[in-house]
Amino acid sequence: MTETLSPETIAGSAREADYLQRARSIAPLIRQEAAAIERERTLTKPVADAFVEQGLHGMLIPEELGGGGLLPSEGMRVFEEVAKSDASTGWAWMASEWGTAGVVGYLAEDVAKDLLSRDEPFIVAGQLLPRYPGIQVEGGYIIDGRYSFASGSDHATWVGAGFYVADEQGNPILGENGQPQARIALLPREDAEFEKNWDVWGLAGTGSHDYTISKKFVPAEHTTLTFGGTPTRSETMFRLTNEFAGGLPHAPIALGIASRALELVASLTAGKVRPTYSVPVGEAEIFRIDFGRKEAELQAARLYCYDVVRSAEDAVNSGRPITPEHIARAQQMLAWVHEVCADVVTFAHRWGGSASIASTSTLGRFVRDMNVATQHLLVDQKMLVDAAAVLLPIYAQAEA
Repeated sequence: MTETLSPETIAGSAREADYLQRARSIAPLIRQEAAAIERERTLTKPVADAFVEQGLHGMLIPEELGGGGLLPSEGMRVFEEVAKSDASTGWAWMASEWGTAGVVGYLAEDVAKDLLSRDEPFIVAGQLLPRYPGIQVEGGYIIDGRYSFASGSDHATWVGAGFYVADEQGNPILGENGQPQARIALLPREDAEFEKNWDVWGLAGTGSHDYTISKKFVPAEHTTLTFGGTPTRSETMFRLTNEFAGGLPHAPIALGIASRALELVASLTAGKVRPTYSVPVGEAEIFRIDFGRKEAELQAARLYCYDVVRSAEDAVNSGRPITPEHIARAQQMLAWVHEVCADVVTFAHRWGGSASIASTSTLGRFVRDMNVATQHLLVDQKMLVDAAAVLLPIYAQAEA
């Protein structure tokens, strides 16, 4: 990454710089282990241990609770840095890190302190969107269902399971607004049975297994609302609301993948000779024009990503609420950033030549990872449709 427009030059704090340095200190190890991580479908023990040794877990947890206290935008930059070393590692850590911090802000204060003060670290992974009924009983809920996409679950200590509140027959118990009540249940990892069935061709090392929870009781204090609700803590992350913040950390993973792809193709084409070229590929105008455009598009995507998040952080820190426009711009940003990054990676793949097609090549792995990242529900093109529904009237009103 160049010195200008690098993540830390976009308004970073000393705390952020510290965590970026921690991430960079283990980058050589992650890159060394990346092939094994893909092959074994999970983070290897040396990498998992390195995250613990560097104190990288809990960077978004409030300082009062023993965490790093980073702002969401700052934590996202660290995710991007790790994803440059290996996308699967960045994704698995992002999923558990963001999910853990998100639920902490909605737990009762004494419950959060209890979970975070135990000898075993509190690291949550799992499917948090409502999938099954949670039968309401005295003091809590009975959770029963088969869940999927538990990214980072191999090294989590707790499991999240999305549910909707239901009666004994499984019928939804509607809330005051007349809608089903979506909640997240938190259970010790040993209460879930994992299938170890994550077998995909990209982001293979995320350990995003299926898991089953069979009629387990979860006390009410170990559940939180999925959407809306009033957070129990006042830190910036929780005032952003779940609706705005939920998908944000996927953007820096895509940015990290695309950044590394440009680094790889720049290295591969330097001095590379092709029979039909009069100069090395890296010096050919046709390559340099394309590189200049793709690099500019990536920088623009990065700046917009962090501007969307910082603008929302500034709003809530000034006492203003998250608005429909904030949420629309987050949706727009997520879908667009993934489009840009996928295009950048495709460019790198085409110019990488034979070095990008070997199953063992680093660039080939990043190509696979990017194409799987674009399949996530929260970055679907429908997000652009939803965002435009909010943004179009704003533009039309300005012209009226």
